[in-house]
Order: sequence, then structure tokens, then C-alpha cells
Amino acid sequence: MIEKFVDHVVKFGSFTLSSGLESPFYVDMRVVLGQPDLLKWVVERYVDLLNSSVFDVVVGVATGGLPYASIVGYLLNRPIAYVRPEAKTYGLKRRVEGADVAQKRVVVIDDVLTTGRSLSAAIKTVEEEGGRVVGAVVFLDRQQCGVENVKAATGVEVRSVYKMWDLLNILKNRVGDVYYNAAVEYLSRWRC
Repeated sequence: MIEKFVDHVVKFGSFTLSSGLESPFYVDMRVVLGQPDLLKWVVERYVDLLNSSVFDVVVGVATGGLPYASIVGYLLNRPIAYVRPEAKTYGLKRRVEGADVAQKRVVVIDDVLTTGRSLSAAIKTVEEEGGRVVGAVVFLDRQQCGVENVKAATGVEVRSVYKMWDLLNILKNRVGDVYYNAAVEYLSRWRC
């Protein structure tokens, strides 16, 4: 199934990431949602990673982590919440929606980790709302210092199902040399 995942999710070309960085590859986890067999496989990987963890609430980072956090929380029989990118300016003006995180042990889930900025912001928001973040999980670490940045900014350890170098090794014979070499050269620049 990993081959199907990389074939559908990893794109090559020239892309601007949400962090503003330019990249020769893009990991589009949103396409997983349209393929039930791939979605099941991805969620099972998250669950495998979390099975031995002790936590009370699963929190998704909007928007990429939210669908995965929802399904993982459901399967592990844990309450689910998500962090808004910014607080609502109306109603209850919540920054964390869903389950109450106050006084709870929280695992934060996102799909792809690049610089760690959005994951760090989500962790800080959960903590400002009284939750204790005991870990963070991403499906893919692009290996662009995100793990180190999150740890430095929040003190929280980030675990990933896969790392980008793992996927590149799988992709080596599936994409042309030009794309593969561009991705390798790009990732080689990152020293954390």
C-alpha cells in the first residue's frame, strides 16, 4: 500500500508550501480522503503509532490533521477536538473546538510536518486552554527541521509514521532521475 500512497500523494514540480518555502515536491495528504482503502491504511498507521501512548483527548490541527484525528479518536474511543487557525470573533470565541482539553493529557495530530510552525502554534493553543500536550504525531515528516523546531518551541516530542527520506527511497525507481535528484538535493540542504 505504501507504493499506492506515494504514487497518489507525492507530486513533483515546483511548489510553494504553506510555510512560504519553495519545494521540488509536494505531499498532498488530502487526496487520501477520496480513497477509502488508502484512508484506512493511513489511519491504521496512526493508530499503530499511538496504541501504546497514554492520553485523554485527540486534537487535530486544522485542516490537514483534522480528518485523521477524528477517525483515530473514534477508533481509540477518545474525545476529539481541533485547533482553529484563529479564534472565532463571534459566539463563544473558542480556539479549541470539540472536547474540552482543560486538565487533560492531549495528543496533537497533523498530516505533514515541514517547519513545525502550525504544529507548534496548535500545541501552544491547547496548553493555553489548560491541556497538557503529551505528544504530537504526524504522518509524514518532510525532514526540514520541523521536529527540532517543535521541540525547541514547545518541549513536545513529535513522532512520525514516515520520514521523507523513506518515501524517496521508495520513489527512486518510480520517478525520473531529474525529479528524484532535485528532491534529494533539496532535502540535503536541511541541517537541523
